[in-house]
Amino acid sequence: MGVTGGGLRMAGLSGLTQVSIPTIKFYLRAGLLHPGRRTGPKQMRYDESHVRRLRVVRALVDRGGLSIAAVAELVGGSGDVSVPDVLTTISRTTAPEATPPDVGEVRAKWRDRVDEVLARDGRKVADDNAAATELAEVLAGLELAGHAPDDALLETYLRAGAAVAAAEADQARGAGATRECAERLLVSVVLGTVALAAARRLGHDLTGENG
Repeated sequence: MGVTGGGLRMAGLSGLTQVSIPTIKFYLRAGLLHPGRRTGPKQMRYDESHVRRLRVVRALVDRGGLSIAAVAELVGGSGDVSVPDVLTTISRTTAPEATPPDVGEVRAKWRDRVDEVLARDGRKVADDNAAATELAEVLAGLELAGHAPDDALLETYLRAGAAVAAAEADQARGAGATRECAERLLVSVVLGTVALAAARRLGHDLTGENG
């Protein structure tokens, strides 16, 4: 069943997306879903954009593990959103928390290492880039645990990340409209993290089975 020209009532929207009516009402109140088209005093109709938005929200919450507050900031209500908006908001959402003093010095060292490796490929990021800072903190944790990556592994991380990001951006641009493009990129970035973790585990499984 799809969305007809007249739109769907809430019960139909619920049935098509497999999202309960109470949850849809909650998403409307929280600003995760834009209001439908009013057709009467207590009647609303919902279209394909509501179906797509509900599927995006469920994917981000159920599979991506984001909080309702984070999803609300990322997808907003009915306002326009662009790819830069998505990337900026994700950066703020995933920025690392305060670092204990004993980790800070090690993290600073790894932040410099990240910049050095990026520079070899002619790339550079801002000093306050949240993703680079988060990566440096993870690398610092690896060192403190006695498993610091060598330059070859660090280069692999960075080049793999750049390759995946480029492929995600290419696919998102294929969506056409700015808003749909941004939503597709958002889902790719958030769920792609989960997919990469699974693909990495699969790679280790294959290495073990074929080694």
